[in-house]
Amino acid sequence: MPKFIFRLFIILVPISFILFFYMILTEEDSYPGVDYSNFKVPEFEIQNLTQDDLINKASLEGSYILNVWASWCITCLVEHPYLMELHKKGINIVGLNYKDEKIDALNWLEKYGNPYELIIHDLKGTLALDLGVTGAPETFLIEDGRVVAHYQGEVNKRIWRDVFQPIISERGMF
Repeated sequence: MPKFIFRLFIILVPISFILFFYMILTEEDSYPGVDYSNFKVPEFEIQNLTQDDLINKASLEGSYILNVWASWCITCLVEHPYLMELHKKGINIVGLNYKDEKIDALNWLEKYGNPYELIIHDLKGTLALDLGVTGAPETFLIEDGRVVAHYQGEVNKRIWRDVFQPIISERGMF
């Protein structure tokens, strides 16, 4: 009898591990790029990409999406049509142009369209670093100067519906 239990144990333990990892890796509701940490937007004063004025934290009020993008970012190009849709629906989107030359960013917007209410030109990446940005694209949902959700990666219909929309609906944003 002890040999049978030992053999059963040898078979069941690896199978249990395989099933456990399979369930975790195939979970549909899990988004590894999501962070729901709630923190204040850092103080900043940075050049506006499209005008010759400065943008600071105080000039951004209420609820908005802060989208980190760059002309050199391939995934930003993939995400861009969905941002244009959100803009048409009246979602207030602020762009954070990340480590990009001004002329390249302006040419990119001319070619693909501009979904942004205004664009922060973060040439050196200082604001992005203060926000915890690791690359582009990244998107922050901001309410009254506080980040309430952050997503690393492309925002598309599914991410918008599952990550941002529940918070927007719960808080009555936009």
